[in-house]
Amino acid sequence: MSTDPTSRMSEDDLLRAVVDLASLYGILVHHSRPARTARGWATAIVGHKGLPDLILVGGRGVLIRELKSAKGRTTPEQEEWLSRFRLAGQDAAVWRPRDWPARIKEELEAIR
Repeated sequence: MSTDPTSRMSEDDLLRAVVDLASLYGILVHHSRPARTARGWATAIVGHKGLPDLILVGGRGVLIRELKSAKGRTTPEQEEWLSRFRLAGQDAAVWRPRDWPARIKEELEAIR
């Protein structure tokens, strides 16, 4: 049994922690939240699905991040977006609960 408190951290918990820290640092945050409809979950978009969860913009840089739970998997569409962002020279990656707080704090501090 793991004693690591992040091992039970959900993707929503991680999202709230990252958004709170980014806001504290003065970093602009964009996240599109899906909504429940009569037919299930939906996110109003035009274009290709799979855009990463967070676009974070600080005074010294931009991070594009997909958030996943400890066991969550990226979809092929999410992988395509991340790959294209990296090909375009952007810092695009996946953050998981194990990245909280050390890696996430370090990367946010680098762009603030």
